[in-house]
Amino acid sequence: MRLLLLFLSISLVLISSEGLSQPLKRVDYNLGEVMIQLKHKSNSDVVLSNLQSQGYELKEIVSERFGIYLLQFNHFKQTNASAISSLKQVRDIVNVQNNHFVSIRETEEVIPNDSYFPQQWALRNTGQGVGTEGADIDVANAWETTTGGLSADGDTIVIAIIDSGSDIDHMDMDFWKNRDEIPDNGIDDDENGYIDDYDGYNAFQQNDDIIDGNHGIHVSGIAAAKGNNSLAISGVNWGAKVLPIIGSSTSEMIVVRALSYVYVVRETYDQTNGEKGAFIVADNCSFGVDGGLAEDYPIWEAMYDSLGRIGVVSVGATANHEYDVDEQGDIPTTFTTDYLITVTNTTNKDQLYAFAAYGDTAIDLGAPGTSIKSLFVNSTVGDKTGTSMAAPHVTGSVALLFAGADLNFIQDYKQNPASGALAIKQHILDGVDPLDDLSGKTVTGVRLNVFNAMTNLLNAPVLSMNSDSIFEELSLDTSSEVIINLQNDGINDLNFTLSFSDEPQWVNASITQGNITSGETQEILLNFNSADMDTGYYQTVMIVDGPDYIGKNINVGLHVYDGLNIRIIPEAIGLNVYPNPFSNIVNFDMDSKGDTEISIYNSFGSLVYNKKEKQNRRVIWDAKNNSPGVYYYKLTTIEGVVTGKIIKR
Repeated sequence: MRLLLLFLSISLVLISSEGLSQPLKRVDYNLGEVMIQLKHKSNSDVVLSNLQSQGYELKEIVSERFGIYLLQFNHFKQTNASAISSLKQVRDIVNVQNNHFVSIRETEEVIPNDSYFPQQWALRNTGQGVGTEGADIDVANAWETTTGGLSADGDTIVIAIIDSGSDIDHMDMDFWKNRDEIPDNGIDDDENGYIDDYDGYNAFQQNDDIIDGNHGIHVSGIAAAKGNNSLAISGVNWGAKVLPIIGSSTSEMIVVRALSYVYVVRETYDQTNGEKGAFIVADNCSFGVDGGLAEDYPIWEAMYDSLGRIGVVSVGATANHEYDVDEQGDIPTTFTTDYLITVTNTTNKDQLYAFAAYGDTAIDLGAPGTSIKSLFVNSTVGDKTGTSMAAPHVTGSVALLFAGADLNFIQDYKQNPASGALAIKQHILDGVDPLDDLSGKTVTGVRLNVFNAMTNLLNAPVLSMNSDSIFEELSLDTSSEVIINLQNDGINDLNFTLSFSDEPQWVNASITQGNITSGETQEILLNFNSADMDTGYYQTVMIVDGPDYIGKNINVGLHVYDGLNIRIIPEAIGLNVYPNPFSNIVNFDMDSKGDTEISIYNSFGSLVYNKKEKQNRRVIWDAKNNSPGVYYYKLTTIEGVVTGKIIKR
């Protein structure tokens, strides 16, 4: 039986147990097609031209942003395996793989029902439908903190739902619109690389034609249907907007293209300080490849890593088959990326659903996915069963935690989005209910509980430090110490590890791990030493991190000089540096009578500006083309050398 990329929902009436009890055995792909990903700085025109001379034609540009291309070749002359083997030898290609088949994973049965929230046992299980009271995600208690919508910093929270369709006119949904794009004018108004992406994105047609689809609107409703509006159902997150993306079936290339769009929209938001794009905090992938092996899908997995680094938590549903994915494989849930939460299906009796996959290494947790009531097209309501329904309960919960986080968390998250995404994931995995039926079947042996996760988030440790960058100057063969303070401004204990991005020989820390209780401070000595070093500037990054809070990345720099130049204090030459902090222009006024050389270094120790002035008592640095942050100056005068720190806002 051909292995397909399928939607993870099923209909109990139409599918027999024989059809679900065994996983599919092999992965199918398009003959004569492979996807390649080029190295970051490769010249794509040159590489593709060279490949064309070898018989590889460019069929599709999958993602210019990530250098991903679909090639085609004559499969009668060479196999896919031989093509992959050959292309792996090309220096400019970092990833190469087959373009796997993708298809829908469900059979359709709509059971109309207008009972609304009282029938949503997954959100509040009172024992209705012969279920077990309390076998739910306990979201009603979490709603006492927030029902979603905005972050503490005023960002509109957006969930990306990648699926086969949706219903963008559904009265019980709030869909994101690209207000910086003029619909249907054939122009990329917001310059994000996509023309007319006003309603979302169709990765098949490469436009914003969001076709109707019961699977997609059902998944969207679970995560983010409007709540408390007397209509239909309530989503886990009442106020979040949904970005609909069609890109979950037929071809793996389409999936990669869809994930790339999520990245671009969130990256645009970050780069424009929220003026364009969307504050996407999570994406939902209720589709997968039964029996797929992670090593065959490097580009797909790398997309989750890329999304995680900019702060997007990905959620993936496992297969609708009763088998161990650790042994027999599954995509995407056997990916090892840290930024993916993998989900299986539990029932209203808190049991693993009979036809849901499992794996105590690959599957993180369970969530309700059996007879789940949600939205259908034409503003109707119906039930579906499958891991497709379990995943958006987690996705909506991730978005709800971002809405419940305080201002310090959100601001720290924007400075260190990867660490923030991992902290949210950890709160989801820690804030759970243990289930006997999931013990040995998932990593945690638990079912989602968003109230516990929210409580963990609100009580989490909060790391603060007395410096956002450290810069030290030493003459040759000398040493010094700098004191840094780590403080826990949260409630729970703060467990930390301290490391450096490389292994610098010129700096080390007196303590590299520890525990800080609420309100307490840990003093750490940084020991700098210039022995056996050449003159110049050195830099590293000090990383302070832990499992359940946002860590800090501190730039650490060292300037080693020969000691022949006399070091003087600013007052010796009447130095006045203003304004400091500054926006674009900073002035250096001084009483020095001779020539002056000014050197400006960024927080990594790299020289960004150097100029010599002839008997000029005012030196001006125009930094309009430089990024905000901390900079260090060195003024060399006939009287001596003076150094200091300036900050660009």
